[in-house]
Amino acid sequence: MAEEKTAARAFPAEVDEETIQADLERYRQKALEMGATDARSISAHWVTVDERVRLKCAIPPCPNYNRCGYCPPHTPEPDFMRRALARYHWAVLFKHDVPTEETEFDRYYPYGRQHQRKTDEIAARLETAVFADGYRFALGLGAGGCRDTLCNGGLCQMLDSGRCPHILMARPSMEGVGIDVVDLVNRVGWTMYPVYRTMDPSVVPCGISVGIVFVH
Repeated sequence: MAEEKTAARAFPAEVDEETIQADLERYRQKALEMGATDARSISAHWVTVDERVRLKCAIPPCPNYNRCGYCPPHTPEPDFMRRALARYHWAVLFKHDVPTEETEFDRYYPYGRQHQRKTDEIAARLETAVFADGYRFALGLGAGGCRDTLCNGGLCQMLDSGRCPHILMARPSMEGVGIDVVDLVNRVGWTMYPVYRTMDPSVVPCGISVGIVFVH
């Protein structure tokens, strides 16, 4: 089904506080309409980039490490991301809950792929809505490796030929660019548990998948 056409706003020279706050609330509501369990407008200055987050992609190596064009070591370096994200003032952080029985940790986890893809879809669609309102630097980041969610764990065409077949949907994860997601989750009052192969699911109420869209 074709997407509904929407009207675009001109790129503004400046954005007043009343407009940005009204827009942030509208984007928060849009995230919920798109399937997020919860969404918050936050100060972008809450976002911290930590080299240790990116290090966890490499040690022990994630199956997508160096196998996906939007995963480390192909993502921007932490110093670059730290400088770039410091230029933003506002963002929308969103999550959707993942039932404990769907947080399995098999390499080809079907449920995990579904939830990560949902996060990427919300990030991409919300980014488009924000951009259409004249926020030209809108940036959405998802969860996990898009090689899994969009290419079923197959060969990354971006690395192989430079031609990604999912160019508007594919994007780095928050962790892949070094963002400390756990710190943000704690700041907004959500709860995140570690998920690992031998965890006892009876003590984990649910998992969460988290994404963000930087607005202005």
